[in-house]
Amino acid sequence: MTNDAVNAFLQQQGAKAFPFENVGDTVSGRIVSTDLRQQTHMETGEPLVWRDGSPRMLLVVQLQTELQDDESDDGIRSIWARGGNFDVASGSGTSSLTAIKDAMRKAEAKTLDVGGTLAMRHSGLGVAKKGFSPPKLYVAQYAPATKSVDVEDLF
Repeated sequence: MTNDAVNAFLQQQGAKAFPFENVGDTVSGRIVSTDLRQQTHMETGEPLVWRDGSPRMLLVVQLQTELQDDESDDGIRSIWARGGNFDVASGSGTSSLTAIKDAMRKAEAKTLDVGGTLAMRHSGLGVAKKGFSPPKLYVAQYAPATKSVDVEDLF
């Protein structure tokens, strides 16, 4: 393991997850980091895998927002994006991961980059499976980071 990998691990910081408690709740900001993590079972905490044994992954996007709960709050909020196909019970939207992919497609962006701007809204509820809360549905907008050119690069 490289020293860079060790230092990156030591510098990891957890950001508050944006809760999306109510339909209409929206968060937006500049992307400061993206990460892939393995999903875990909601009740047992065990890592989830697909039928073939490969890990079920989710996307964690950290946004620099203008939110601030107190003086020590840096405004960074995490979005935990999972896939899924849900029938709509109320409102509209898709899984959080599909919403981000749709926003990238609309922005004609091939990548989700640090420095880009992402906005996500809890836009509806899916049909609940027996014993579970209804899944949250989302819509999103993405604007890629603008690239600046240094004058010295022109000559």
